[in-house]
Amino acid sequence: MRETLMAGMEFRKHPAPGQQQVSALSAAVKILTVTAFVMFFNFVPRLVQRLYNLTRPQSPAAEYMNANVEYVTIAGVVLGALIGMALSPQIENALLQTHRQLARALRRYPPQVMASSSIGVVVGLIFATLVSMPAHVFFPEQRTAGLLIAVSCALIFGYLGGLMFSRLNLWGAAPGASPDSPAGAAAPKVLDSSVIIDGRIGRLCQERFIEGRILIPSPVLNEIQRIADDTDKVRRERGRNALALISQLRDMEGVNLEVVDVRRDRDSFDESVDAQLVAYAKRIGGVLVTNDFNLTKVAGLRGVRVYNLNLLANEFRKTLLPGDTVEVHVVKYGKEGGQGIAYLDDGTMVVIESGDKFIGEAIVVEVSSIMQTVAGRLIFARVAPNREPTVQ
Repeated sequence: MRETLMAGMEFRKHPAPGQQQVSALSAAVKILTVTAFVMFFNFVPRLVQRLYNLTRPQSPAAEYMNANVEYVTIAGVVLGALIGMALSPQIENALLQTHRQLARALRRYPPQVMASSSIGVVVGLIFATLVSMPAHVFFPEQRTAGLLIAVSCALIFGYLGGLMFSRLNLWGAAPGASPDSPAGAAAPKVLDSSVIIDGRIGRLCQERFIEGRILIPSPVLNEIQRIADDTDKVRRERGRNALALISQLRDMEGVNLEVVDVRRDRDSFDESVDAQLVAYAKRIGGVLVTNDFNLTKVAGLRGVRVYNLNLLANEFRKTLLPGDTVEVHVVKYGKEGGQGIAYLDDGTMVVIESGDKFIGEAIVVEVSSIMQTVAGRLIFARVAPNREPTVQ
């Protein structure tokens, strides 16, 4: 017990690296805030004093300030320190929030786009310098006008350069997605409502199996919102879990999630959400991620690449053949008399002949036949109590 308490005390003495970084950032923000306010409250009185000396040197206010310079300086230091200490938590929170928003905005763009934009900004600033240089040469006495021209040119040409270069292919690969790229690694992934409600997409994104931009079209978000507001308790709970998953994905490190506004194609007469998803994925060269079997077929016919998580999960299911034996747990009665129902670890239903006598027990069954349905596999088996399972 004593060793546990001592270990806990040692842990508190040595905070985690993340906590040390936060503490260091908080201390730095406080120091900079206090310093800035101290300098400000010393600069303003001196500026007022200089203005009085220039305009009204014989006024009582000017004489008072000239005679009490030390007290004014001390008052500025104390007042600036107090205000800086009081406002430093709010300033720290504002800086952290700005940092999160900036990091989230930068994650939306591929590295190629960021590098191209940076080069474009530099080129734009160089061009702005060349354009604004004649103003300093021909009008050297107009310093204020020359400064305004230089700043305006830098802002305009820097922005235009970054915007233009972000659309250029400088690195031998398009910044956006291409449907012909190998394995679609850089292609944006368009999520369907079914795959968000399913929830497995969160783990796939966390483990980096889903890469690139992850897009949630506005019709999908609206559909999930309607499900979250449904009167049925089960549907409402699923919708709310889906909205919570979207929030988690948005804040997840390394996940580039965007909610995009998608409007119905004017040339299309189908206003359904599925039709809008297929049209949008085809327009941007993206990959549609869904669990809907019919949507998978329709998207394939339209030439859109599809990731169907259910089909992917089926590929990793246990391979069973007639004659194999496996151990299952019988959970309920079947529709026909004498049948028992069990499930494999992957959710596949097993219908056991004469299995009603083993409800609640774990038994070894022999596979007699396998049927493939729209919902998945259906396995028929018979009891084989005297045999060891061949498939674990």
